[in-house]
Amino acid sequence: MASLDSLSEEQLNKSPGGGGWSIAQIVSHVCDTEKGIVETLLNALPGTGGKVEERDVAPLIETFESSQVGTASPPGSLSKAQLIRLLEESRFKYLQYIFNKTHETVLTEKSMDHPLFGKISLKNLVDFIWLHEQYHVDQIEKAKPRI
Repeated sequence: MASLDSLSEEQLNKSPGGGGWSIAQIVSHVCDTEKGIVETLLNALPGTGGKVEERDVAPLIETFESSQVGTASPPGSLSKAQLIRLLEESRFKYLQYIFNKTHETVLTEKSMDHPLFGKISLKNLVDFIWLHEQYHVDQIEKAKPRI
């Protein structure tokens, strides 16, 4: 949210020089990804996938982003208020729900077969959410001078 503070709605919706997603599209993508991962986690919780070795999920960011090429939100303007509402909904409706529903130790003890990441602990999926967000915060900061 702090990355959006100084930007006008025009800047949020403008594609950076050299192409790429607008900041509004990036934020929408982050929210959609978080919602999708939380839904995946909730569906996997009742499963019987046992404990797997924890791993560094940072390399999975590039794998995931490569799979997302061409999937940007449809063009159209989103207001700053709409983007903040999406972020708040993602944080407080979806992510907070998963943390209220289960404890980190449960997430560590369970795993699933993810179509892109393979066998992965549910805790590592939560770790991925935070790394994915930071990846895009960095992307937004790099795009700011080009809009």
